[in-house]
Amino acid sequence: ALGIALPLMLAESIDSILWIVDTYFVSGLGYEAVGAVGLGGYLSWLMFVWGSLFYMGGLVVVSQLVGGGRLGEAGRAVGEAISSNAALSAPLALAAWLAAPGLVAVVGGPKVSEATAAMAVEYFRARLLGLPFLYAGLALDAGFRASGVTRPVLAATAASAAANAVLDPVLIYGLLGAPALGVAGAGYASAAASAVYLAALYALSGALPFAPAPRPPGRLALVEARVGLPALAERLAFVTGNLAYLGAVARCGDAALAAHTIGVRLESLAFLPLYSIGEASAALAGQEVGAGRIQEAKRAGLEVAKLNTLAGLAAALLLAALSPIAPHAFTEDPRVASLAETYLLIAAATEPAFAASIALTMAIRGAGNTLVPTIVNLASLYALRVLPASVLPRYMPPGKCVLGAWIPMAIDVAGRSLASYAVYTRYFHRLARRVA
Repeated sequence: ALGIALPLMLAESIDSILWIVDTYFVSGLGYEAVGAVGLGGYLSWLMFVWGSLFYMGGLVVVSQLVGGGRLGEAGRAVGEAISSNAALSAPLALAAWLAAPGLVAVVGGPKVSEATAAMAVEYFRARLLGLPFLYAGLALDAGFRASGVTRPVLAATAASAAANAVLDPVLIYGLLGAPALGVAGAGYASAAASAVYLAALYALSGALPFAPAPRPPGRLALVEARVGLPALAERLAFVTGNLAYLGAVARCGDAALAAHTIGVRLESLAFLPLYSIGEASAALAGQEVGAGRIQEAKRAGLEVAKLNTLAGLAAALLLAALSPIAPHAFTEDPRVASLAETYLLIAAATEPAFAASIALTMAIRGAGNTLVPTIVNLASLYALRVLPASVLPRYMPPGKCVLGAWIPMAIDVAGRSLASYAVYTRYFHRLARRVA
């Protein structure tokens, strides 16, 4: 598990550094720009999530085909996923570009300034240019992860991050003769980085045990869509819930939105690597189920969950240590820095539980059941986070409005972890099944 997960952990760490570099360069434009990137970033996740249809479907189907020794079919499954995901991206990008002002207005609410809202629209629209590359890259990425061949993912992520880090200051501030595009420049840099990621993965695809060339959607694409649909529904509902949650944060003002953005970007140093370990859990469980070894699949998921919990503990210590220092690199406003420090301490307290829930729910998905993790995660998100966060901020003392949103976040993580463990230990054998 560690051999698969370690390159992915490093890749996601690089990815989180990319987010942090993005935020750092934008912070020179003021904390309103930081808040705009946060708002536009959440809306970008709403678009990225549609690519999970053939990402998650491909991850489950390909891992089971590889476990069953059916490498030719595995290559066809990846190829069909690539073409299907790429075809999905164009109409979605166009619709989102047209809807961008309305989406920003609905999520941001009346407390977000006009300047922040305008910058958020610019950033969001710029990122949409990279959507076709991102979707195709997600499908190919799933093939690497499902096969347990993860070092190329690390290399491609490093190339993408390097491209973004170079382009960010050039496009934001107009260096080397380029136009100064402000916040939109960060979005264009991220779009270009998606293209670099796809190109790098293709260049390294010889490491796979099959040929992943794009091919027209067929029978395997239909299987992947059916398997991935519950995960897509979950992620859509999850992102929608998080947009509603962000709205609760934004209604506390620009400073709270900026602090939340800084906190989430710094926390990504912790939670993105934890997701990578969780996806290793899905690949291992899927391979064992594909080979007909259900008990071994359950054991693999538990072992990865233990590893991820330890990683979550290490991440918690890192966040706690960074909390009084790191926010000051992104803002000169003492209110924003103080609020971001509080966010990081709350996140640190919940990181181990978050890590355990990721690994357990991903193992269930890899074992062939994507519906039950969807129900667990969404019930916790809406009941324990979104609904309380829509009410509690108004009862907080002056200057602490946003705590009414962050406290339910911690309760949600704890509740989700307990529910995931109960479902996994009691029902794994009933949930595991071959899907390909």
